[in-house]
Amino acid sequence: MTEKKEEQTKKLLIIGGGAVGMAVATGARRHGNYDVTVISSDKHASYSQCGIPYVFSGDVPSFEQLIIRDSEFFREMGINLRLDTHVDSIDLENNSITVGNEKLTFDKLVIATGSLPYIPRNIEKSILLKNVFTLRTLSDGMQIAEALKNANNIVIIGAGSIGSEVAVATARREIKTVLLNRSNTILSSSLDPDMAEIVISYLKKEGVEVLTGHVPESITSKDNTISVTVNGREIAADLVLISVGVTPQTTLASKAGIDIGTTGGILTNDRLQVLSHGRAVENVFAGGECTEIYNFVTGKPMISHLASTARRMAGVIIDNLTNKDTRFNSVVNPWVAVIGELEIGSVGITTAEAEKQGMKLVSGISMGSTRAEYFPGAGKIFIKVLFHQRCLVGAQIIATAGTKERIDGLSLAIKRKQTIDELLEMETCYSPTVATLQDPLLFAVKGAYKKIPKKGIL
Repeated sequence: MTEKKEEQTKKLLIIGGGAVGMAVATGARRHGNYDVTVISSDKHASYSQCGIPYVFSGDVPSFEQLIIRDSEFFREMGINLRLDTHVDSIDLENNSITVGNEKLTFDKLVIATGSLPYIPRNIEKSILLKNVFTLRTLSDGMQIAEALKNANNIVIIGAGSIGSEVAVATARREIKTVLLNRSNTILSSSLDPDMAEIVISYLKKEGVEVLTGHVPESITSKDNTISVTVNGREIAADLVLISVGVTPQTTLASKAGIDIGTTGGILTNDRLQVLSHGRAVENVFAGGECTEIYNFVTGKPMISHLASTARRMAGVIIDNLTNKDTRFNSVVNPWVAVIGELEIGSVGITTAEAEKQGMKLVSGISMGSTRAEYFPGAGKIFIKVLFHQRCLVGAQIIATAGTKERIDGLSLAIKRKQTIDELLEMETCYSPTVATLQDPLLFAVKGAYKKIPKKGIL
């Protein structure tokens, strides 16, 4: 009787120490036979990027609390973690990467390089000025927090979720806050203008000056005071945050001959193996913000900036590294942000995205209460639902409570292609402490149903 040979340890290299990189590292160690090395240009690993604005507001007492796992944890797991280190090149043919003068070989490689802040060309030189920041890393957050200690004025360029979250935080610290956005609305990738207007009104009540439909013409600095010029108006600031979006960090992959998609993200198959000249490279995977995926509703390529999506991608990569054939499917991208007292969420597509795809929509909108109006803590809730060919394709919710749970449920409804007729039959639970007798969601669905032509064609 011959003894079964023990499987040989394989070398796994991971480029990037964010949500995908560190999850794959720990998963591969726990469930596979891998010698794991993680190389990250960041000074920190395994922390909550999404929590940074809440340190500015004081809701989270310190940046240390955002660190999920410290370096000692990874050392004890047998993971070689190399921070503040840049990978210079990837050689697919020879299964190796170069770091300075060092060459590291791999059996498996995971590219999880994330994204880089986008800076408009006309103000890109301003990033070299003192107290002009972008916000992507924990180190960025620490530098901004230090600058905020002595700031009386801040200009935030870009009104996405990060810009809006920071705006409330600084306004509540009695720092004069100007939130500037190129489009005529805010949170435009997630909300329709009518829903965004609710958030704009709230921000103004919190003391934020919101300027939409404007772009900064220049950013200059003199005598430690920064001046942001907008439509001829000069706005003085002690600190400027540029938060207008991100671009996939794919230079390494592109130079290695890995295919890049129309979104700027790395192309993969559904097992998240990268493509090179249209063919899968079986031992190289990619995941996270550097990777192109597909929108469930439109079928079009997209980049997801959600940590929850990144974690799902990491799970697929771990399975495929440990001989479990797992596929990553298209996404509906459920998103939620907390801006002051408002919980703001969306899932599926917006009206603007539908118009871009030539999709005809029917929408319904409702306003209600988060619980019985007589019960302490009751607040307003606004719900908008979007239907295409009788199927739910999008939803947006703004409330003081209950947004996340509803978005989660509507995410499943979109993926199951639930129709407006089925949603009209929806049953919801009731207690005056947490809900109204009829959920406001039902009224939004009924509002959409009334707009459907008699023939029922959307």
